[in-house]
Amino acid sequence: MPEHNQPTPAIHPRLHDLLLRELRIEPDALDPAATLDAIGLDSLAVVELSVLLTEEFGKPVTEDQITALRTLENLNRFFTSTSQKG
Repeated sequence: MPEHNQPTPAIHPRLHDLLLRELRIEPDALDPAATLDAIGLDSLAVVELSVLLTEEFGKPVTEDQITALRTLENLNRFFTSTSQKG
C-alpha cells in the first residue's frame, strides 16, 4: 500500500498559469496524479499546449512529447527540468 504521508508535488507556477489561464483547465482538476486526458487535455489542447511551451522555452516541444508524458506529474517534471535548462 502506498504511503500517503508524502506531500503532493506542487505544480510549477508558470505551468499552473498556462493550464488555468490559457487552456482553461479547472483548478480542481490539477491533481498531479491525474492523466492528461482526465484534466481535459484533448488532442486540440495538446497542440495548443505544445505551442505555449515552445514559446515559453524558445525551443520546440512536440505534441508527441507531451502525449508521452501521460500524467500531470510527468508534465510538471518535464516543464520544471526544461525551464531550468533555459
